Amino acid sequence: MDLVIFLILIALVIVFFRDVKFVVYLIGILEIFFRILHYLGDHITFININTFINSYFPTSIFAIINKYTIGVVNDIISWVLVIAFIMFLIYLIKYFFKMK
Repeated sequence: MDLVIFLILIALVIVFFRDVKFVVYLIGILEIFFRILHYLGDHITFININTFINSYFPTSIFAIINKYTIGVVNDIISWVLVIAFIMFLIYLIKYFFKMK
């Protein structure tokens, strides 16, 4: 189910914005969101929220890829994701220096 939601989000961004930059931003935002969510779930101990987060949210986009693919396909998609992260970092650096 998480793969379907992820693909629908990417498709919606492509349809509405029609730019690779926004897809890269979406991937970066989702990765950061998943990691922060799991960090909070692991470190907030007064509420038993960790089981809920572990049940319904993947730990990262790599976890989604590893769950549904194996072998060469997994490697190719993982490298595409790494390239998207590099592009995300480049966009952030460009934005940072434009603000100065």
